[in-house]
Amino acid sequence: MPKINCWIISDNLIGHEKQSISLAEKLNTNYRLIKIKKTNFIKRNFLRFLDFKKTEFNPPYPKIIISCGKSTAYYAKLIKEKTKNKIFSIFIQKPPISLNNFDIVVSPKHDRCKGANVIQTHGALTKINKEFIKKINKKKTPNILKEKYVVALIGGNSRHHKITKKILDKIINSLSIIEEKIKIIVLVSRRTKKKDYLYLKNKLKTKNFIFILPNSKKLTYLDAISFAKAIIVTSDSVSMVTEACSSGKPTYIIDIPTKSKRFSLFIKNLIDLKLAYYFKDSISLKRKNKALNDIDVVVKRIKRRMKGRYENL
Repeated sequence: MPKINCWIISDNLIGHEKQSISLAEKLNTNYRLIKIKKTNFIKRNFLRFLDFKKTEFNPPYPKIIISCGKSTAYYAKLIKEKTKNKIFSIFIQKPPISLNNFDIVVSPKHDRCKGANVIQTHGALTKINKEFIKKINKKKTPNILKEKYVVALIGGNSRHHKITKKILDKIINSLSIIEEKIKIIVLVSRRTKKKDYLYLKNKLKTKNFIFILPNSKKLTYLDAISFAKAIIVTSDSVSMVTEACSSGKPTYIIDIPTKSKRFSLFIKNLIDLKLAYYFKDSISLKRKNKALNDIDVVVKRIKRRMKGRYENL
């Protein structure tokens, strides 16, 4: 039976794309990624005059569209209007326009978005869950991962977070205590400043520390978290924290101060649910029974909503 066609409207932000693709794959769709440019307030109001013949939004139209990010919401609304509501439209995050423009809105609890068509999640959507990790664990263990280790996921500055020298020193001190007992693989992200990466690497020089840069051929991100005994992660990235909590591994959060109430609520919710703990000077390698698995809950509810429309979902 052929898969249902799906368009993913992307604003070119990796975090948004990853969520949309994860959902499209879980829904068993044949998806196509359509990238758009971010639009300001004025351009958004002129979108309805968009000539589809000059864009990638040409027929035949898909059965489903998935959009994530403010700018994509306006395109999704326009496409639904052009197709006379025949497309099933799913928006991820809290939309900047009325919820009524979408069939389903998938929004994390910290966005405080409520409505009859809203499915609330604890974090970002990810394909990573305990079953996904088990599949990777069945593969041959990369040589670099033969010894027991924990992985430290380090983010970087954002609109709501600033990595200071004081925070870096705190990370260094805590990791140094852990390193006396087990090897630590440090994965820095694309947002990690070069000077911060070099500062960490210079201070953490012992053989028990291995630093991995983004897109390294030595080790993939998925392998690193799949074979780790525990995960330590900075709080500045919703996606990294979500993936850590979804892995089923003991997860410890390095709390980066923020003025954002949304980020604070996100972390507090995970701590309250005992899906993660604040990272201090010790960790446990004992496996967790609880793990985050938002995407399976979301897919189940979407299928229930679409029941009878598309039998091969």
